[in-house]
Amino acid sequence: MSRTRLVIIEDHPLVAQGLRALLEPHYDVAEVVLDARTALPALSRVEPDAVLLDLSMPRRNGIDLLPAIRREHPSVKVLVVTMHVDKALADLAFKAGAHGFVPKESTAVELRAAITAVLRGEKHLSPRVPKRAYRGTDVLGNPNLDRLTPRQLHILRLLGEGKNGNEIAEALGVSPRTIEYHRAGIRRALGIATEWGLVRYAIVAGLAARDPDVPATEPAARDA
Repeated sequence: MSRTRLVIIEDHPLVAQGLRALLEPHYDVAEVVLDARTALPALSRVEPDAVLLDLSMPRRNGIDLLPAIRREHPSVKVLVVTMHVDKALADLAFKAGAHGFVPKESTAVELRAAITAVLRGEKHLSPRVPKRAYRGTDVLGNPNLDRLTPRQLHILRLLGEGKNGNEIAEALGVSPRTIEYHRAGIRRALGIATEWGLVRYAIVAGLAARDPDVPATEPAARDA
Protein backbone atom coordinates (compact mmCIF):
# COMPACT_ATOMS: atom_id res chain seq x y z
CA MET A 1 0.00 0.00 0.00
CA SER A 2 1.36 3.42 -0.96
CA ARG A 3 2.08 5.89 1.83
CA THR A 4 0.33 9.23 2.25
CA ARG A 5 2.09 11.83 0.13
CA LEU A 6 2.84 15.20 1.74
CA VAL A 7 4.20 18.55 0.61
CA ILE A 8 5.64 20.98 3.17
CA ILE A 9 5.36 24.70 2.36
CA GLU A 10 7.65 26.49 4.82
CA ASP A 11 10.12 29.30 4.13
CA HIS A 12 12.54 28.58 6.99
CA PRO A 13 14.90 25.82 5.80
CA LEU A 14 15.72 24.52 9.29
CA VAL A 15 12.04 24.27 10.23
CA ALA A 16 11.17 22.69 6.89
CA GLN A 17 13.92 20.09 7.14
CA GLY A 18 13.01 19.42 10.75
CA LEU A 19 9.41 18.71 9.75
CA ARG A 20 10.61 16.52 6.94
CA ALA A 21 12.85 14.47 9.23
CA LEU A 22 10.02 14.14 11.73
CA LEU A 23 7.45 12.96 9.18
CA GLU A 24 9.44 10.85 6.70
CA PRO A 25 9.32 7.68 8.83
CA HIS A 26 5.52 7.77 8.57
CA TYR A 27 4.73 9.53 5.27
CA ASP A 28 6.10 10.10 1.80
CA VAL A 29 7.32 13.72 2.01
CA ALA A 30 7.40 14.33 -1.73
CA GLU A 31 8.66 17.91 -1.70
CA VAL A 32 9.62 20.83 0.53
CA VAL A 33 8.68 24.24 -0.89
CA LEU A 34 10.69 27.15 0.54
CA ASP A 35 9.19 29.88 -1.66
CA ALA A 36 5.38 30.16 -1.57
CA ARG A 37 5.38 31.58 -5.10
CA THR A 38 6.42 28.15 -6.40
CA ALA A 39 3.88 26.22 -4.31
CA LEU A 40 1.13 25.80 -6.89
CA PRO A 41 3.41 24.39 -9.64
CA ALA A 42 4.90 22.03 -7.04
CA LEU A 43 1.47 20.75 -6.06
CA SER A 44 0.57 20.19 -9.72
CA ARG A 45 3.79 18.25 -10.22
CA VAL A 46 3.59 16.13 -7.05
CA GLU A 47 -0.19 15.74 -6.55
CA PRO A 48 0.01 15.21 -2.77
CA ASP A 49 -2.68 13.96 -0.42
CA ALA A 50 -2.05 16.75 2.07
CA VAL A 51 -0.09 19.98 2.47
CA LEU A 52 1.54 21.36 5.61
CA LEU A 53 1.36 25.13 5.19
CA ASP A 54 3.08 27.91 7.10
CA LEU A 55 1.23 31.23 7.32
CA SER A 56 3.90 33.90 7.78
CA MET A 57 5.98 33.67 4.62
CA PRO A 58 7.54 36.49 2.61
CA ARG A 59 6.30 37.46 -0.85
CA ARG A 60 3.08 35.44 -0.45
CA ASN A 61 1.58 34.54 2.91
CA GLY A 62 -0.36 31.39 3.66
CA ILE A 63 -3.73 33.12 3.99
CA ASP A 64 -3.39 34.47 0.45
CA LEU A 65 -2.19 31.11 -0.84
CA LEU A 66 -4.92 28.96 0.75
CA PRO A 67 -7.82 29.87 -1.59
CA ALA A 68 -5.64 29.22 -4.64
CA ILE A 69 -4.63 25.79 -3.32
CA ARG A 70 -8.26 24.86 -2.66
CA ARG A 71 -9.37 26.16 -6.06
CA GLU A 72 -6.66 24.45 -8.11
CA HIS A 73 -6.30 21.31 -5.96
CA PRO A 74 -9.70 20.76 -4.30
CA SER A 75 -8.92 17.21 -3.16
CA VAL A 76 -5.76 18.19 -1.27
CA LYS A 77 -6.10 18.53 2.50
CA VAL A 78 -4.40 21.61 3.95
CA LEU A 79 -3.04 21.59 7.49
CA VAL A 80 -1.76 24.96 8.71
CA VAL A 81 1.37 24.63 10.87
CA THR A 82 2.22 28.01 12.33
CA MET A 83 4.01 29.80 15.15
CA HIS A 84 0.96 32.03 15.68
CA VAL A 85 -1.27 30.52 18.39
CA ASP A 86 -4.30 32.76 17.93
CA LYS A 87 -7.92 31.74 17.42
CA ALA A 88 -8.59 34.75 15.17
CA LEU A 89 -5.92 33.51 12.78
CA ALA A 90 -7.22 29.96 13.03
CA ASP A 91 -10.73 31.17 12.17
CA LEU A 92 -9.36 33.12 9.22
CA ALA A 93 -7.39 30.10 8.00
CA PHE A 94 -10.49 27.88 8.13
CA LYS A 95 -12.48 30.57 6.31
CA ALA A 96 -9.80 30.62 3.59
CA GLY A 97 -10.07 26.85 3.16
CA ALA A 98 -7.80 25.14 5.70
CA HIS A 99 -8.79 21.72 7.04
CA GLY A 100 -6.65 21.91 10.17
CA PHE A 101 -4.64 24.31 12.31
CA VAL A 102 -1.80 23.37 14.67
CA PRO A 103 0.98 25.43 16.31
CA LYS A 104 4.61 24.66 15.61
CA GLU A 105 5.03 23.99 19.32
CA SER A 106 2.88 20.84 18.96
CA THR A 107 4.42 17.45 19.62
CA ALA A 108 5.11 14.91 16.89
CA VAL A 109 2.20 12.82 18.16
CA GLU A 110 -0.15 15.81 17.93
CA LEU A 111 1.03 16.64 14.43
CA ARG A 112 0.51 13.10 13.15
CA ALA A 113 -2.93 13.01 14.80
CA ALA A 114 -3.84 16.24 13.01
CA ILE A 115 -2.69 14.85 9.65
CA THR A 116 -4.75 11.70 10.25
CA ALA A 117 -7.81 13.77 11.13
CA VAL A 118 -7.73 15.99 8.05
CA LEU A 119 -7.10 13.01 5.78
CA ARG A 120 -10.29 11.49 7.21
CA GLY A 121 -12.14 14.62 6.16
CA GLU A 122 -12.36 16.09 9.66
CA LYS A 123 -11.67 19.66 10.70
CA HIS A 124 -8.89 19.80 13.26
CA LEU A 125 -8.15 22.70 15.62
CA SER A 126 -5.33 22.10 18.08
CA PRO A 127 -6.38 22.24 21.74
CA ARG A 128 -3.34 24.49 22.23
CA VAL A 129 -5.17 27.32 20.44
CA PRO A 130 -7.02 29.57 22.96
CA LYS A 131 -10.81 29.42 22.84
CA ARG A 132 -11.01 33.21 22.65
CA ALA A 133 -9.26 35.37 20.08
CA TYR A 134 -6.53 37.69 21.25
CA ARG A 135 -7.69 41.28 21.34
CA GLY A 136 -4.79 43.67 21.55
CA THR A 137 -5.41 47.34 22.34
CA ASP A 138 -1.87 48.36 21.44
CA VAL A 139 -2.58 48.33 17.72
CA LEU A 140 -5.39 50.86 18.13
CA GLY A 141 -3.05 53.24 19.92
CA ASN A 142 -0.55 53.32 17.05
CA PRO A 143 -0.20 57.06 16.28
CA ASN A 144 0.91 56.24 12.74
CA LEU A 145 -2.68 55.30 11.86
CA ASP A 146 -3.23 59.05 11.43
CA ARG A 147 -0.80 58.94 8.51
CA LEU A 148 -3.04 56.62 6.48
CA THR A 149 -5.32 57.97 3.78
CA PRO A 150 -9.04 57.05 3.77
CA ARG A 151 -8.34 54.58 0.94
CA GLN A 152 -5.51 52.96 2.91
CA LEU A 153 -7.72 52.68 6.00
CA HIS A 154 -10.39 51.01 3.86
CA ILE A 155 -7.86 48.51 2.50
CA LEU A 156 -6.61 47.82 6.05
CA ARG A 157 -10.17 47.08 7.17
CA LEU A 158 -10.74 44.72 4.22
CA LEU A 159 -7.49 42.91 5.04
CA GLY A 160 -8.73 42.50 8.59
CA GLU A 161 -11.91 40.90 7.24
CA GLY A 162 -9.81 38.22 5.57
CA LYS A 163 -9.90 39.47 1.99
CA ASN A 164 -6.84 38.89 -0.17
CA GLY A 165 -5.32 41.33 -2.63
CA ASN A 166 -7.35 40.21 -5.64
CA GLU A 167 -10.61 40.36 -3.69
CA ILE A 168 -9.83 43.86 -2.45
CA ALA A 169 -8.96 44.99 -5.97
CA GLU A 170 -12.27 43.65 -7.25
CA ALA A 171 -14.22 45.27 -4.41
CA LEU A 172 -12.61 48.65 -5.03
CA GLY A 173 -12.63 48.45 -8.82
CA VAL A 174 -8.86 48.82 -9.20
CA SER A 175 -6.00 46.60 -10.34
CA PRO A 176 -4.22 44.15 -8.01
CA ARG A 177 -1.03 46.13 -8.68
CA THR A 178 -2.71 49.24 -7.25
CA ILE A 179 -3.59 47.30 -4.08
CA GLU A 180 0.02 46.09 -3.81
CA TYR A 181 1.14 49.72 -4.02
CA HIS A 182 -1.26 50.77 -1.25
CA ARG A 183 -0.29 47.82 0.95
CA ALA A 184 3.37 48.79 0.65
CA GLY A 185 2.45 52.34 1.64
CA ILE A 186 0.48 51.12 4.65
CA ARG A 187 3.41 48.98 5.80
CA ARG A 188 5.79 51.93 5.54
CA ALA A 189 3.41 54.22 7.43
CA LEU A 190 2.82 51.74 10.25
CA GLY A 191 6.42 50.52 10.46
CA ILE A 192 5.51 46.92 9.57
CA ALA A 193 8.26 44.98 7.84
CA THR A 194 6.38 42.12 6.15
CA GLU A 195 3.16 41.39 4.30
CA TRP A 196 2.20 38.80 6.90
CA GLY A 197 2.84 41.35 9.65
CA LEU A 198 0.41 43.69 7.91
CA VAL A 199 -2.26 40.98 7.63
CA ARG A 200 -1.93 40.03 11.28
CA TYR A 201 -2.02 43.70 12.34
CA ALA A 202 -5.21 44.23 10.31
CA ILE A 203 -6.88 41.18 11.85
CA VAL A 204 -6.06 42.15 15.44
CA ALA A 205 -7.00 45.80 14.86
CA GLY A 206 -10.32 44.75 13.38
CA LEU A 207 -11.05 42.44 16.32
CA ALA A 208 -10.18 45.11 18.86
CA ALA A 209 -12.32 47.71 17.10
CA ARG A 210 -15.31 45.36 17.22
CA ASP A 211 -14.78 44.33 20.86
CA PRO A 212 -17.27 46.19 23.09
CA ASP A 213 -14.85 45.84 26.03
CA VAL A 214 -12.18 47.84 24.20
CA PRO A 215 -12.75 51.58 23.78
CA ALA A 216 -12.08 52.64 20.20
CA THR A 217 -9.56 55.40 19.58
CA GLU A 218 -10.06 58.11 17.01
CA PRO A 219 -8.32 56.24 14.16
CA ALA A 220 -10.34 53.08 14.79
CA ALA A 221 -13.60 55.01 14.91
CA ARG A 222 -12.78 56.67 11.61
CA ASP A 223 -12.13 53.28 10.05
CA ALA A 224 -15.46 51.81 11.22
